[in-house]
This record gives sequence, structure tokens and C-alpha cells, in this order.
Amino acid sequence: MRQISLLFFIGLSLHVLLVKGQSQFNLIPSPVELVEKEGSFKLSPKTRFVVGEEAYRQVVSSIIGNRLRHVVGDLQVVVSDKGKDNIRFVIDSTDAILVKNREAYILDISSKGVMIKAPSPAGWFYAVETIMQLLPPKLESNEHDYLGGEFLLPALSIKDFPRFQWRGLMVDVSRHFFSKEVLKSYIDQMSKYKLNTLHLHLTDNQGWRIAIKSLPKLTDVGAWRVPRTGYWKGFKAPQPGEKPTYGGYYSQEDIKELIQYAKDRYVDIVPEIDVPGHSLALIASYPELSCTKTPQQVLAGDPWNPSRTNVLCVGNDSVYHYLDLIIGELADLFPSQYIHIGGDEVTRDYWKKCTHCQQLIKDTGLEDEEELQSYFMKRVTSIVESKGKKVIGWYENLKGGMAPSSIAMSWKSYEGGITSSQNGQQVIMTPAFFTYLDFYQGDPLMENGQFTVARFNKFYKFNPTPEGVKEELVLGGQGSLWTEQVPNERKLQSMTWPRSLALAEILWSKKERRPWNDFIVDVEKHLPRFDAAHIKYSTKFYEPIIQAVKEKNTYKVVITTEVEEVEVYYSFDDTSPDNFYPKYEGTAIEIPEGAHHIRVISYRNGKPIGRELNLPLIEVKKRI
Repeated sequence: MRQISLLFFIGLSLHVLLVKGQSQFNLIPSPVELVEKEGSFKLSPKTRFVVGEEAYRQVVSSIIGNRLRHVVGDLQVVVSDKGKDNIRFVIDSTDAILVKNREAYILDISSKGVMIKAPSPAGWFYAVETIMQLLPPKLESNEHDYLGGEFLLPALSIKDFPRFQWRGLMVDVSRHFFSKEVLKSYIDQMSKYKLNTLHLHLTDNQGWRIAIKSLPKLTDVGAWRVPRTGYWKGFKAPQPGEKPTYGGYYSQEDIKELIQYAKDRYVDIVPEIDVPGHSLALIASYPELSCTKTPQQVLAGDPWNPSRTNVLCVGNDSVYHYLDLIIGELADLFPSQYIHIGGDEVTRDYWKKCTHCQQLIKDTGLEDEEELQSYFMKRVTSIVESKGKKVIGWYENLKGGMAPSSIAMSWKSYEGGITSSQNGQQVIMTPAFFTYLDFYQGDPLMENGQFTVARFNKFYKFNPTPEGVKEELVLGGQGSLWTEQVPNERKLQSMTWPRSLALAEILWSKKERRPWNDFIVDVEKHLPRFDAAHIKYSTKFYEPIIQAVKEKNTYKVVITTEVEEVEVYYSFDDTSPDNFYPKYEGTAIEIPEGAHHIRVISYRNGKPIGRELNLPLIEVKKRI
């Protein structure tokens, strides 16, 4: 018993040390194992970076040059190991941690030097990203090539590897086009937090964003629409004679440049073409591919209208010929092993009226149009696989299902991923209410979001392996950013950050995650890093959450917050509250007779934090 007690005490002490160390250093995502030691290492322009083989000199130069140029100035990457003050990069797979994953690493910092061991350069890269988080936030600035000076790295030992292979973000570049420079900045930011997959939604009803040399009309026509500004569903249809001047596309040279940029940061770019629905831009370019074969226009807003044919004719063999051309060029262009083919939200009414589709149903013995969609997905899957790629599709609960070899991206809920895994398919989790970055972050009455709310703390509740799923078939998860209401880079950034820090934590770190209140403390320590890099982030997680209750015939307001250590002040008299107004004390507030609005604001340390909310009480009462 004494021996067991001693072992328990040692284990408990180590656990406390690990937790203390992680909290002290504010690392996101938190490493698998961290042990703090005595001393520090001085990082300066004199620091030399040592590799064991000449072949790795350029790799290390790229990793260090991208991330530590502010500190080290002119790089000294050497093969021979002489003297002190070195950072050594070693390829090693002997440690049990390093056997687990090619992205794993061991980082050992002491006063004598730094040792980084990894089974591949990807592990080196992630070790360097961890080092960056141990350095001052100002080093995230992009304004200076070299700041000079010396910086101390705390002595510690980290053993780390990711929980999941797929740690992704999706950006919809169809609804609004974002330049390759914007995407480069996005890749920079996601790679800092060990997110390794950028899923590009390249085509939809509102634009075709990639040049296909064999089908030039896809970008000549499909990449452009009439200019509109405002709320998505209120956009006016194209007017007679109005020219489509808004849009853009990536040339194949642009894509090659982006792929290399991402590769240097260990990010895989996965392309998506969304078919057979969401295909208005494709059909506007080649109307003969629809069931109606009528001319169409790329629209600025929501296309759900019976007169707008946005679904491919599944019964037309030409469709598969065109898709073979498109997929062939994508396969040649993108080194990723995956191609996403969409498959969601298909309006099948066109097929019911189409003689070609109905004949195909009859010839193949299909039961109905739902099985026809399954037929289409399986046939396109065969095309993708003939090019040496794996298929990903949005999970739809279809009769006949997806091809067994395809990967299901579960978006409506967890259920699709659970079902697919039980059928033996690999899955990627992106359940909307926990991962959709287009869902607004603050009070619904203060937002212009498309759908609903997914607050920062809701993201932190995302579970990539819900009960019932076969965990070994879960590749990972991603945040998905649809851009109907995201017209520019600053909005793109603030919808992504800091919520994607929760995804980075969940997809990399251990299953047993730390409490939300501990995590959000670390998040706040990272906000100056976003400021230094000029990345816009949302502060709406500081804002109060307003609900209502009804007791007998009396309405009352209940206020909660996502973050502890904030104070909330309020008014019912339509004046702007500050910290001299009534403070919410945790019990429901009775609404005064005649009041029509409530205004609330959060404070911390005597200063306002977040926006003042001004909400009509008639709307608040609907939240009972």
C-alpha cells in the first residue's frame, strides 16, 4: 500500500506540474506533456541552427525564416555542431511519442541549448510554433524584418503530438472572392495554431473560382456577377443590361503559388467543387448541362427560386464528360490526396420533370430521385478515384448512400458521422452548431448573421468523437466559414478568430480537455499576438447573454456571461449604462412597467469591455 501511495503521489505531483506549466506558458493548443525546468535559453542573432544532414538545411532555413526572422536576422543554418547556443534539429523516430505521428515532436530547452526531435520536418515546424508562443507577442508583427535584441526561452521539456490527422478550416470563396494574398495571411494564422488543412469551397451558385483550361467559360462567365452590397437575402436580381463586374478567380499559377506557400507551413489545401446542386455558376457557363438547358445568370444572393436552375442534369452523359475534365485538371494541380465533390442540398424537382433523368432511373432500376442522387455521387466518385484521389462529400442521408470508399463530412449534426462510421466509412466532423464560423457570435438582435448563434464557449464543447461513433474512423474535424455575409478580409478574420482557437485545442490536444475558464484565460493572453499581426478578432465573448423568464404574469430578465470576472451593468430607461448604473447580481431582474428596451454592458477592472447591447424588450420576452 505504501508503494502504491508513493506512486500515486508522484503521479499527482507530475500532473500538477504539467497543468501549472501549461497555464503559466499559455500555449494553444496545449501540449500532451510539459515539464518545467530551471533556467532559460538566450535566443539572439548569435544563435545557430544545426541540422544533421545537408539535405535539411533548406527546410530549416524555410521554417526559421518564416517565423523567427525578427529575432535572428541573417540565418546561420549549419550542418556541423560546434560550440554552444545552438538549436538542433534532429530526425528521430525512436521515442515512443515520435512513433505515434509524423507531426509529433520533442522540444527540450535548457540553458545550454535547444533540442528538437521529430520523425519528419512537420514536427520541427510545430516545435518552432510552440517556441514562438514562448516569445513576446510583438514578434508576431509583420512590419519589421529584424527587431534585434535577445529573448529568453524558459527551460522546459515538451512531448507533443496531434490527436487528429485532419485539423481544418474551410473558407467559402464562392459567395465572395478572396485574393491569394488574403488566403496566404489566413494560412499564416491557422498554421500558428497547428491547424493543417485548408478546405477551399471553390464553386457554388454565386461564383466559379478556379481556372479550368479545357473549359474557359467557367471563369469567363461563371466567375462574375453583378455588384451588390448589403444583406444577402435582400439583393436585387440582375437588371436588364447590367454588367457582371464583381468576382474573380484563381489562375492555375495562382493555385500553384498558394499550394507552395501552404506546403512551406505544413498546410494541405483541399479543393471542393460542389455538385450536382449549388451549380448555378457552372450552369450559367454551360447551360446545356442543366435539365432545362435555359440561359442562366450568376446571382449575387440566394438562388432558391424555381426559375433558377442550379442543379446539373444527372441523366445527361455530357455532365460526366465535363466533370471528368474538371476533376482531371484539379487532380493534376492539387497534390492533396483529397477532392471534395459537395453533394448537399439538391433540389430534385428538376429531375422529376426531366425525360433524361427519368429514363436513367428506369434504365438503372432506381427507385426515385433520391436514389438518383446517390447514383450520381457514386459515379463522380469513380471519376475522382480514377485520377488517384480520395473523395470527400457533405453527408446527406440518402437512400443508397455514398460510395463506401468516400469520406463523409458530417455537417448537419453528429448523427451523419456516427452513421457513416458505423457503416465503415471514414468521417470528418463539422457539426454546424459547434463549428460553423458563419453563425454569429453575439446577441442575435445585434448581428446580421445568416442563421443562428454559435458562441465561443459553444465551440469549446465540440466533440469530434461523440458517443456511438467509431473513433478509429474519425479523421478529425474543421470549422466551416460560409461567406454570404462575409464580404471582406477583416470580417473573414473576426468570424474565424478567436473561435478557431477552440478547434485548434480540441483537434490537437488530449481528449480530456481543460476547463473552459482555464482555456479562456490563455486565449486572452493570445489577443496581443493577433493585434501585433494586425489580425482582427471578435470580442463578443465578453458581451452579456440576455434571456427572459416568466413567473406567474411577470416577465424577468436573466443575464449570463461566457467569461468570468466581468461585471454587467444595465438600464431600462433607455440611457447608456456604465459602472455607476445598477449592477447585475445574478438573480432575475423584474422588467419595470412601461420599459421598452434594456441596455447592458460588461466591465472589467473599471473599464468597459465589449459593446453596449440595446435590445427591445418585446424581442427579449420571446426568449423564454
